[in-house]
Amino acid sequence: MPNKMKTVGVAVLAASMAAGVLSGCSAEKKNSSETSQPSGSAQPAKPIEITWGVHFQAAAVVADTQVQKWLEQKFNVKIKPVKVTDASIASGEIPDLFMLGDPSNVSAYQAQGVLMSIDPNMVKEKMPEYYKDVEQAKALFQTVTFGDKLWAVPMFIDLKPYDLTMLWRKDWLDKAGIAKLPETLDEFEKAVYAFAKNDPDGNGKNDTYGLTGTATSTWSSGFYSIFGAFGVEPTMWQEKNGQIVNGSVMPEAKDALAKLRQWYSDGVIDPEFITDTQDSYRKKLYNGRIGVIEEQIGKAALADGATIVAMKDINPNAKLELGKNPKGPGGSGSWDWGIKSNYVVFGSKVKDDPAKMNKIFEILRAESSDEETINMTSMGVKGTHWDFAVSGASSGATKFLTGFEKQEQRDAIGARLFSMGNITTRSYRDKYSNPKLNEAVRTYSSAPNWTDALLFAALPSDGKYKKDLTALTQRYFAQFISGEIPLSDFDKYVTEWKAKGGDELTKEANEMYQKQFKK
Repeated sequence: MPNKMKTVGVAVLAASMAAGVLSGCSAEKKNSSETSQPSGSAQPAKPIEITWGVHFQAAAVVADTQVQKWLEQKFNVKIKPVKVTDASIASGEIPDLFMLGDPSNVSAYQAQGVLMSIDPNMVKEKMPEYYKDVEQAKALFQTVTFGDKLWAVPMFIDLKPYDLTMLWRKDWLDKAGIAKLPETLDEFEKAVYAFAKNDPDGNGKNDTYGLTGTATSTWSSGFYSIFGAFGVEPTMWQEKNGQIVNGSVMPEAKDALAKLRQWYSDGVIDPEFITDTQDSYRKKLYNGRIGVIEEQIGKAALADGATIVAMKDINPNAKLELGKNPKGPGGSGSWDWGIKSNYVVFGSKVKDDPAKMNKIFEILRAESSDEETINMTSMGVKGTHWDFAVSGASSGATKFLTGFEKQEQRDAIGARLFSMGNITTRSYRDKYSNPKLNEAVRTYSSAPNWTDALLFAALPSDGKYKKDLTALTQRYFAQFISGEIPLSDFDKYVTEWKAKGGDELTKEANEMYQKQFKK
């Protein structure tokens, strides 16, 4: 996702997980993930040694965990868990199997000769249950196809609890006499002005704002829902009249900036928006400084959502409620990462060891479609580490039990360290997901209309230009919004963006779209 080797958090995974059983398994067979021992008889052959890059979001390697030993016994392997970093890769320590967060990561490592190319037919043959599902989004394979070769097994996600929508201080709306949650940009504007001007916290001080942003996020410019209301998302590639254009330099971006500039001038936008982050603007919501934020649906849709719980701890009298992204002249929507999730890759030396390659695919098939393996690697032992949220249930939402609520507690037993996340089949996800959360995602997410036309695939010259162009956009946009420079300089910004690599990337984006993504 936005940061190198970063993507969906484990909370997202837990919220969106679901699972299916390998074909041929009996419906009456007891789920052996309820025990700490894997099913299947011992295999007499010598264990195959696999260097395994543990989940990249894990803080550190924990050796010889319960889950590692379980995997070793079930698949007759000997695992060496390692932490994957740019430095470790540069030193030549290349795992046999590991995960990457974005096509750009895959592209960078492929260019260094780190990865093994993968025959798509092998994925189809070795992982038939998963392939049947991911084949419905074939374009995902194109995101990691370079030189006409596939370099990773893509993961996918249909319902994304990390998609953004509006989270309102409903008690502030009530105090302002606004009975209906804002749905249009005009209604949104009325509400945020009331928050900034009408003393919603009742303390008699002029110390509140309507909203803030994240002008220095790692991938874009913040204020995603407002730009979406004008029909653009800065830094995202969008299709317009058969051509691929970048949302950063579209005329509609200037219109959105004009609206944000007006709000800032009128004291509606917190002047700290330039340095705010998602974490800091949540704290401002909790502490009564602002009245609405762009929030991940999964953190606020249910009573046990992280943001809802945090607000109750800090300000128990406050009321929060999700609302839709405001509809403006360009429609409505916010930043959407699309169906893309993470990627599974093989170290380059695996190609010289067919037995190891087959063993890795055997494990991946189980991690994608075998309920026992998925549960053990992602959650641990049922009844000890996790259980269904509803007592006695055999499907639906899950919860971690006392002593394992925190991720570091689960890492200590190896849960997550060896999980392959969103490589699970749809049937698994259907069984283990929360229906209420799924419905909230369907209601508030901007998908599938708001995502990158190239599914965030890496362009050949991204490494040369992308980071600097994103920083250029962030700097100019912050200055436009704050009034530091006139909005008439937008044309100057566009010219600079194009000259500093934007034109070259646009050319490459259109070539890639025509070759790999155009339907």
